[in-house]
Amino acid sequence: MKSVIPFSKELEFSTKIQEITSISLEREFEVKDLSIEGNLFVTGEYKSHEVSANVLPFSYKIPFTIEVPENLVKESVSLEISDFAYDIEEEKKIKVNIELELNAEVDEKEEIEEIEPPQMEVDPEEIIRMMESSAKEEQEEIEKEQEIESEEPKEEEEVLEETKEEPKEIIAEENRGEEEEMILQTVTTEDEYKTYHIHIIKDGENIETICTMYGSNANLLAEYNDVSNIIPGEKLIIPSNDES
Repeated sequence: MKSVIPFSKELEFSTKIQEITSISLEREFEVKDLSIEGNLFVTGEYKSHEVSANVLPFSYKIPFTIEVPENLVKESVSLEISDFAYDIEEEKKIKVNIELELNAEVDEKEEIEEIEPPQMEVDPEEIIRMMESSAKEEQEEIEKEQEIESEEPKEEEEVLEETKEEPKEIIAEENRGEEEEMILQTVTTEDEYKTYHIHIIKDGENIETICTMYGSNANLLAEYNDVSNIIPGEKLIIPSNDES
């Protein structure tokens, strides 16, 4: 049995976020009779001011519960991080998007049940903040509509010469965050750490140059990625083992 389980969570900081300088993800879990329970740990450092050289640490714990069928073979369970990304949503908030890949064997003698969506623990204070934020946005929208209705129409100015503005070239933002290296760390059941590098492919790069960059090899990359046809902008997961 193989299943990819997505998680999405907003994390609120105590100060303004100017730049995330480093971020990592770890996980721990325990297999029970009808569920897999554990925690995701998001840690790193950030800058609160653009001109400041000081960095501030941050650490968040995200509990999760994944319901599993009774005929799951506990000893065969593997839960790995398959993808991890984040976005700065507001001045003091980031949103993390995580995918866990669950692999396990099932007892074919019993009927296989579908895995229920993961149940995330919700902080009551976070619900209150979300409700207050929603109410504030609705009030601002109402005030904006009232201002538009109250504005008097401006007199039309005489047009002496019609000019056409040349279309401006729209330059797409190139692979935001590609200068930062995102490190994903996981804890295996043998208490060893595994580090995953998420590499965004650039123009001119190929499997050989990327393997040289990370000290890896094409066979190892092929276990985690489809390397038959790589193109710029795609993500590659590059694993490496570190001693705990």
